Amino acid sequence: MNIAAGHISRRLVLGACLALGLAAPVLAQGSDDAVLKSLLPDSYIGADSAPVSLIVYSSPTCSHCVDFHANELPKLQEKFVSTGKLKIAYRPFMRNSLDAVIFMLAHSRGADKFDETVSTYMNKFDELAAAQDTEQAVRSIAEGMGIDKAGFDKAVADQPYFDQLNAATKQAQEEFKVAGTPTFFLDGKQLEIASSFEEVGTAVEAALPKP
Repeated sequence: MNIAAGHISRRLVLGACLALGLAAPVLAQGSDDAVLKSLLPDSYIGADSAPVSLIVYSSPTCSHCVDFHANELPKLQEKFVSTGKLKIAYRPFMRNSLDAVIFMLAHSRGADKFDETVSTYMNKFDELAAAQDTEQAVRSIAEGMGIDKAGFDKAVADQPYFDQLNAATKQAQEEFKVAGTPTFFLDGKQLEIASSFEEVGTAVEAALPKP
């Protein structure tokens, strides 16, 4: 289920009913246009000098994003990132109010803990999906990272950052033609994922400079 940025409101973020959603992998649109600078700053994993860059538009409540994060990302990090060949940036993409809450909590912990916070929620995906009270489950996970009730409430009341998330999601949809998550851009061009996320690694290998 894809939710346009304009359909997400602060009222939904602060509401007690937070819904999990699923999205299918996105196929490339065949565009050769390079991805322009995001409205939110990119934070790359890997060496700045890496010859290949991968941008991933991701949602922490997307089962396919969770699958990529758990199964394929470690392989990419071991084979390409740790060897200085690839750098990876995750860009937030809001599909529902729970995404917004998680990104806002991550932002509240600072740039150095943003990816760690989102990863923690991805690792707890099954727990969140099975929770009878999703809001309480989200709060409990936040407490485990040192975010108390006051800190949680302050984070999700950050209207300026919420507006930035909305704008960045709208930019992804309208400028970069991101229709769902995960969506991958390798060296500025959208990747076509036909059947398996292993294709990302194959594409990275092909993009590396030849000796």
